[in-house]
Amino acid sequence: MKKTSALIATTLLVSASAFAQQPDTSQADKAKEHVAEHREMAEGKREMAAEKQLKKEEKRMMAEEKRAAAMEKKEARKADKAMEAEEQSTAGKEEAKGLEKQQAKKAEQVRKEMDKGSEQGQAARAENSKKWWQFWK
Repeated sequence: MKKTSALIATTLLVSASAFAQQPDTSQADKAKEHVAEHREMAEGKREMAAEKQLKKEEKRMMAEEKRAAAMEKKEARKADKAMEAEEQSTAGKEEAKGLEKQQAKKAEQVRKEMDKGSEQGQAARAENSKKWWQFWK
């Protein structure tokens, strides 16, 4: 009995030391999983940040393109307005020449009529020569 109890005590000591040397694998696995989850989250955050940066860059490029297109349109409008103004000025000069000729002819007609007729007729013509739309004369 002494031998068996000594044998049992020795076996218990050896087996206890064997159990004590083994680490708890469930906690180690949980820690590894936790670290892996954090790495995945960090990688996901990096990817999202990269996508946001790309979107910002695309928006900036689109805004730049719109700004350039607007500037081109504005310059084209200025060029068109300049051309129209030039055309109008040449047309206006031609019209002004025609108006000057017409006014000169009318002035000559008035002079011709001033000498004809009686004094009363000349006075009436002078009074009626002022038209209602020509209030400055």
